[in-house]
Amino acid sequence: MIAAFASLPVFFAVFWKSGVALGAALCVSRLLRRQSADLRRLVLSTAVVAMFVAAAALPVLPRWTAAMPAAAAVPEQAPAPAIINDNELAASDTPLKAAQPLVRRIDFRPWLLPLIWFAGAATLLMRFAINLHALRRLRKASEAVTDAALPRPVRLWRNDAVGAPVTWGIVRPIILVPAGFEKLPAECRDAVLCHELAHIQAHDFLMRCLAEVARALLWFQPLMWIVWRQLREEQELACDNRVLATGRKPSAYAKLLLDWESSPGVDSLIAVGIANRSSLKRRLYALLDPDLRRDSVQCAGAAGVWLLALALALPLAAISFTQDPPAQAAAAQPPSAPKPKFDAASIKPCQPGDGPGRGGGVVGANAGVNPNLPEGFGGYFRASPGRLDVTCGSVMTMVNFAYAEHGEALLNNSTLPGREGERIKGVPKWALAARYTIHAETDDPVANGPTMIGRGATAGRTPASALLYGPMLQSLLEERFQLKLRRVIDQVPMYALTVAKGGLKLKPMKAGECIPIENGRLRRVGPGDKPYCGNVQEPSNGPNRTFLAGGITLERLARTLSNMVLDRYVIDRTGITESFNIRLEYAPDENTRCFGPAQYCAVDPSSDIPPGPAIFAALEQQLGLKLEPIKGPQAHVVIDHVEPPSEN
Repeated sequence: MIAAFASLPVFFAVFWKSGVALGAALCVSRLLRRQSADLRRLVLSTAVVAMFVAAAALPVLPRWTAAMPAAAAVPEQAPAPAIINDNELAASDTPLKAAQPLVRRIDFRPWLLPLIWFAGAATLLMRFAINLHALRRLRKASEAVTDAALPRPVRLWRNDAVGAPVTWGIVRPIILVPAGFEKLPAECRDAVLCHELAHIQAHDFLMRCLAEVARALLWFQPLMWIVWRQLREEQELACDNRVLATGRKPSAYAKLLLDWESSPGVDSLIAVGIANRSSLKRRLYALLDPDLRRDSVQCAGAAGVWLLALALALPLAAISFTQDPPAQAAAAQPPSAPKPKFDAASIKPCQPGDGPGRGGGVVGANAGVNPNLPEGFGGYFRASPGRLDVTCGSVMTMVNFAYAEHGEALLNNSTLPGREGERIKGVPKWALAARYTIHAETDDPVANGPTMIGRGATAGRTPASALLYGPMLQSLLEERFQLKLRRVIDQVPMYALTVAKGGLKLKPMKAGECIPIENGRLRRVGPGDKPYCGNVQEPSNGPNRTFLAGGITLERLARTLSNMVLDRYVIDRTGITESFNIRLEYAPDENTRCFGPAQYCAVDPSSDIPPGPAIFAALEQQLGLKLEPIKGPQAHVVIDHVEPPSEN
């Protein structure tokens, strides 16, 4: 259901922005109902033009972002978090699914709203084009009146098919009159020509064309239809006032309008003319109302209205909405149960000799600060029944370990160690270098259970380790470090993994096409070797990196690209659930920083092996997949307050 409204934010933005502009124009026009029709026409015309100018200037305008309530935002499902164990190779801890036939499913729901909009816009634009063509044919079937004294470049034409005078054209406007027009009294002919010339001088046909296009593009906006209809009426009222300004009697001019009303006209076309039946009643009342103002807007006043409209329309176009941080929504939720705590805990600054480390040695050299690791990163975590040991752990790493890796998963964020700086924000300067060694114990029966199942790549965590690493470590940080934090969701650049135009080039994996993992032991595989089932490795091949995976889904591929290859998160939007063996070879560049161990990221640029394509081209050429730049929601943790730990 969410995919069906993937385009909803765009339509929502267009709807409310156009609604503000058009609604403001209608309100101002209503307030000016006792003023001249020429001023009201100017206001409505300016609103239409301002929308086109704002749309054209949108690519170069700055972006002003305002928060939108989380309840009004369109949610997006978060992918399952990647699990990275203590081995340097990423492996899946879920059983391998049996291979299934590849079924391509095309989801048309994201195109539902665009298709509905396109159908409405195409219908109205086609009608507009037909009307323009009809005017052109009407012009070709007419004969020129050469004895008419009209200002250049206006030309007078005559045609028996029309019953009332009309005018159209932008560069070379024409006035078309019915047969027998020359037999009318001179006063009537002058009044008609004065009305039509007023349309030409005010560029009413151009404004009517712009209003037609705007109505076609914004057909879903009811205010656009109101402005479109009211603009036509104000144009006729303004031209009527120009006729009366020449000294003609309102009663005689009203009788002339009634005479033309009884004749067949061209109201269905977009041409402007004296016989507009839809507004005749209002025009007659206006002609006979002596209190109405009938003056015209001067050039200085028109320029002021245009500048004011643009000054308001451009900032309106630059405003966009983003989802409000979920902290406000979280406040409305019922309070959760108290977190379990350790019975005793010892916290002290990291000292030389503290250990053990990942390889069995000490990790306390330089107070636990490793210059080869990112700033603020570090620490070795070990859980045993009823006990948690943290050796030289940094504040950022401990917060990430407790709240991101073993707490609530962060929406669309990497889970790879070493990228804590992308997940944890607001770490104070003193905490980037500080390291602490922690020994904590508890009698909690759940925490005293087994803390690891299996070994090596097939190892998995248990309820005991989840409790020790998660809620209990959280309680320790909040109590002893006075930690206060919140979760924030921002709209950030991402990639969407989709199927390329040429189609998917992968085939579902069959039985026996990958090597089962036995006793949790893995060896490094080469580019030509068969991959391990459910495992991902990235060996180098000369100047290139390779991506070798056995029996993984495209959703797993997207997560691994997010964690270990690309500097943006990748969301799987292929809709394909089958498992595949994947071999991808690409040349590293600024987009593929490689977040794995240094020995796996290194390549040999002096090798005789030719460089491969970049990651974007390699995915499309070798796998039939494509990375499309998008913006999407991504969560991270913000530390609002943290202090050095209290004494033991």
